[in-house]
Amino acid sequence: MDGIERPGSRQTARPNETIEQWEDRTLRSIFRLSLDPQQAKDIHGQTLHPLPQLREELQADDKALLLNIDLLEQAIMEAGSNPGKVTPHDWLFGCWKRITRLGKGVKDKTSENQKWSIIQEAQRLCMSWCILSVTTPEVFGTEYDGDAALADHLLADPDEDRGVCHDFLAEVVTRFDDDETIKETFVRAVEQLSRRLAKMTMDSDYRRYTAMMRHLIRYKPVAIAITQSPMFVDKSVPAAQLEVATLLGPYFQISPLQADVTKQYFTGPRTMDPNRIRNAQQSLQMALRSHQSELFDIINILVRCSPEAREQVLDWFALIVNSNHKRRAMRVDKATVSSDGFMINVNTCLDQLCEPFMDAQFSKLDRVDIDYLRRHPRVDIKDETKVNADQDESDAFYEEQLEGDNNFISELFFLTVAAHHYGSEAARNMLKDMDRDLKHMAKQIEQFETERHKYVNNPPQLTMFENALKKYKDQHDRGLAYKYSVQGVLLDEHAQTRSMQFMRFVTVWLLRQVSSHRQYPKEKLTLPLSTTEPDHFKNLPEYFLDIISGNFGFIMYNMPQVISSTQSDELIMLCITFLRNSEYIRNPYLKASLVTILFRGTWSWRQGGRGILADQYNSLPFATEHLLHSLMKFFIEAEFMGGHGQFFDKFNVRFEIFQIIKCIWPNTVYRDNLYREAKVNMEFFVRFVNLLLNDVTFVLDESFTSFHTIYDLSKELALAGTNLDQQQRQEKEEALEQAKGKAKSYMQLTNETVDMLKLFTEALADAFTMPEIVQRLADMLDYNLDAMVGPKSTSLKVDNLQEYNFNPKALLSEIVDVYLNLGERENFILAVARDGRSYKPGNFAAAGNILKKFVLKAPEELNKWARLIEKIKKAKEEDEAADADLGDIPDEYLDPLMYTLMEDPVRLPVSKIVIDRSTIRSHLLSDPHDPFNRVPLKIEDVIPATDIKEQIDKFKQERIGGKRRDFVETVKTEAGGNADGEAANTPANPENTGGEPMALDP
Repeated sequence: MDGIERPGSRQTARPNETIEQWEDRTLRSIFRLSLDPQQAKDIHGQTLHPLPQLREELQADDKALLLNIDLLEQAIMEAGSNPGKVTPHDWLFGCWKRITRLGKGVKDKTSENQKWSIIQEAQRLCMSWCILSVTTPEVFGTEYDGDAALADHLLADPDEDRGVCHDFLAEVVTRFDDDETIKETFVRAVEQLSRRLAKMTMDSDYRRYTAMMRHLIRYKPVAIAITQSPMFVDKSVPAAQLEVATLLGPYFQISPLQADVTKQYFTGPRTMDPNRIRNAQQSLQMALRSHQSELFDIINILVRCSPEAREQVLDWFALIVNSNHKRRAMRVDKATVSSDGFMINVNTCLDQLCEPFMDAQFSKLDRVDIDYLRRHPRVDIKDETKVNADQDESDAFYEEQLEGDNNFISELFFLTVAAHHYGSEAARNMLKDMDRDLKHMAKQIEQFETERHKYVNNPPQLTMFENALKKYKDQHDRGLAYKYSVQGVLLDEHAQTRSMQFMRFVTVWLLRQVSSHRQYPKEKLTLPLSTTEPDHFKNLPEYFLDIISGNFGFIMYNMPQVISSTQSDELIMLCITFLRNSEYIRNPYLKASLVTILFRGTWSWRQGGRGILADQYNSLPFATEHLLHSLMKFFIEAEFMGGHGQFFDKFNVRFEIFQIIKCIWPNTVYRDNLYREAKVNMEFFVRFVNLLLNDVTFVLDESFTSFHTIYDLSKELALAGTNLDQQQRQEKEEALEQAKGKAKSYMQLTNETVDMLKLFTEALADAFTMPEIVQRLADMLDYNLDAMVGPKSTSLKVDNLQEYNFNPKALLSEIVDVYLNLGERENFILAVARDGRSYKPGNFAAAGNILKKFVLKAPEELNKWARLIEKIKKAKEEDEAADADLGDIPDEYLDPLMYTLMEDPVRLPVSKIVIDRSTIRSHLLSDPHDPFNRVPLKIEDVIPATDIKEQIDKFKQERIGGKRRDFVETVKTEAGGNADGEAANTPANPENTGGEPMALDP
């Protein structure tokens, strides 16, 4: 045995065969050549390439008609110049496969084995001519595109004769340094394959291309060469063309979000039931998951093959994010930006690249250098809104560039944050806009359908109508299919779990930047943060926080189950930290989004289970210590949200704050902390109470006004009959619907706000009975009690109260609870008694009757209510008596705003007006300006008006003292006393034997 298996045959070596004969037979078999004009095919039916010229030369030289290594190149040249139906490159690549298979069968691979030497030389020559066939095709005298030819071979299955196998690539890369044209041809072939793939979708045979790329780049010289292609990072390519005009772009373009693909997953989307939609989305997720795994494989190989290749890959990612800033514009022109599918694939791939440094212990956290953005960063943030710096501050900060190089982890981190901002978060925002547009289109289609009857008798117009309607329906279907596809992509649990892992890393990194010594989580995070905000943090792009709030907000709304408890802890800490130190962030809506995350954490899920964050709210020490204060602080700050819709935004964020407070209120730890803090920070709590009182006053008034309007309009429409023309009736019906909508909105806020008032008056009675608060609170309560049980209450009785979430009995019960919570405070009782507008004893009695009739309160509470009524009645009588004693009060002693006798007069520093301290404090809680000249004013700036105070005290002493002397003289006279004050022998009061008259306080 010669140790060689014959090509195409399992037969052993022929007996008595010389080495020359073996060489001839082997070369003819491998290269499918024939020196015999009578032999056109071999024994397997394969067409042979005739060599008439070589035959003639051998005959002329009287040589044997045998092929050998010395004649092989001449034979290849002749056969390649007359290839017949097979192109030279196809023929030669097939020859390579056959000679490689033959070589693998050789057992004796020593230089002494002549047959092995022949095979090696034939293999070398075959490789050379394979390369020539694609780099210099004109050598065979034929015209074809060598780059395209090589591209076809690369795309073929490596096991096929036309395919490029491991042995071929292993051999060819060894020649890159010797022949630059080989490398250039390979790169051009890969570029051509990229351009072909750019025309394909996920519905086509794209997998051959990704398989080819993954196979090809496992050879390091090829991978490096590909990244050096001018097409790899071409900064002249606009954003919308990056996915088709850069080398890797078409691979990342493949997505179920391609228009033709969405139609395949969602055929007839308007008629699809939820189960079909969900099944289609799951199928879509599986396909995308598989493709994204292959994309990551490609990128991961490239970044590891050489430092230069890694730099090119990072440059490509940077080009993508830097070119797509417009994806976050208010209105996105899709013709100017990259597609959602492309960006999400980039986003996911970067997430996967970050996984190695995102361990649970955050051991690599310190490798992410915040100075990256000042050290020639790839990521362009110049025009991005910063966390807490304006453009001039930011420009000045980043002008000071630092020396040195950025490490790979920092590069990946900042690129991935940007990719989330311009990728998945941009797609999520687009989804909201698309949903609104699709609803509008659906309404228009319904309206069009109702107009079909107009054209029934006019066939031409009916045809035009049907065509136009179909076109509109098709547009709606495409939009709906795209919406379902985007939802499917964004709702993939595997992708979102990976995304959450990255968000957790970003969350901890941000907390580290604001922590003392920048050592979190190695050191404990303490609040409040430093009053001096770190420049590095305030100059970060705002989207560092935005992607966290957006991503977590989306997850908590749609799929809270993917959030782990560890992620919850750090997320809660982030929200609390920047609500507690809200001055660290400029954008109020970004801060409000942190409230939304905490709010969504209270939502029940899994058939009424506790909110996903509820347990952490009650067990995490950081939360029990800081959450409630943080919420109250932002409740105050939300008074001025700053946007065009700030009025409604304020109530929305406060509604969410109320829900969080209700979730944590049963935990006594929160209330205990609240009591302790209220004792040392009453000013803060008074501000909170003032705004809560403002809200209660406003929403109650708006709700009741809406019900009055509904009552009046309903009654008017019912009684009008035919007295109203169509336009008048339509106007009134529209006004009625508007009032109903308003009532629904405000009643929801009313229920929540009154509930909060009830909770906080129980917990913070001192704050609600401060002089600057108590009278307004009493006036508001009396006014609304009158509205609910007084004469005007009949206009609250509208149909279908439950439609508005209005339960009058429950609301009355809660208002009564507020009275009872403060009923032991003397100044509250006096404030109620002094309400000259709405305090009516009959209302209190009527409320008590309702509470008793409908069993809204327990007997002990009813008794408490009755005692409160008596206390108010007595206070009213005493206060009126005191007023009578004072008589007419000089104007200079009256508060200029409240027209009541000043108790603690102060002088305003600029206007010099004298006003009662409680009045100006109350005013400054809502308006930080002098009410008389609008100059900015703080309570610390007012000056005690001691002169006026002394005059008022003297006035009171004189008036009250005079009344008292007159009363004493009368008592003495009636008792038989004398003018000198000596008592008669018989005491007026047998029990009063001390010789002193009874003193009656005015």
